[in-house]
Amino acid sequence: MPVLKEILLNHVVSGKVTSGQLTTGYVKTLAKGSASDSNTLSMFVNTTSGVVLNGGVSNAGATVTIADVMASNGVVHVVDGVIGLPTIVNHAIANPNFSALVQALTRADQPDFVGILSGTASSPFTVFAPTNDAFSSLFTEVGATSLNDISQSTLEKTLKYHVVAGANVLAASLTNGMSVTTFEGDPFTVNLTSGAKITDVNGRVSNIIATDVQASNGVVHVLDKVLLPNL
Repeated sequence: MPVLKEILLNHVVSGKVTSGQLTTGYVKTLAKGSASDSNTLSMFVNTTSGVVLNGGVSNAGATVTIADVMASNGVVHVVDGVIGLPTIVNHAIANPNFSALVQALTRADQPDFVGILSGTASSPFTVFAPTNDAFSSLFTEVGATSLNDISQSTLEKTLKYHVVAGANVLAASLTNGMSVTTFEGDPFTVNLTSGAKITDVNGRVSNIIATDVQASNGVVHVLDKVLLPNL
């Protein structure tokens, strides 16, 4: 069964990686989702307290319970759950640097972004995800103290402006001067001079600080600044 095969491969990482070699960040598994035939799925490893994979069992991930079982051709780490094929939402929840984004996506007055970005309708998705620091900078820029000061319509339009529907756009496919049409409707422009950047319709520039975080239903690129559409 293809799905079972990919779930099993999602538990495997190339190379002999012991617990002492693990650091907080993304690794590539051997599994593929439906969004990409070439880019294998990403796994978020959090070593802050033990080793938590993709946010733990509550987020279709797992925690390492026994580490470094050595074998002749590798190493085994025992986990407390089956590690599912992560969606865009699973990746957002797993990474603590996206907690502000998750708070925005799940605010009660917003559309069902979790349902949309967890599913396959309109997928694959390409999501340009701002970090917590990016949201903090936005609040300073617009004179807000928190997410609660952002209106319903402004937040909805802004979140949709970070999503491209129907395409799994990898970093290698970005070209200098490319105009990208977003789920919100407004475009933004990619600039690859002196590092990958995005210029929104207001002329504001965000750096792409991480790329190609692959989910089963799309891909995530990380931004250091929140993009703003025409409001």
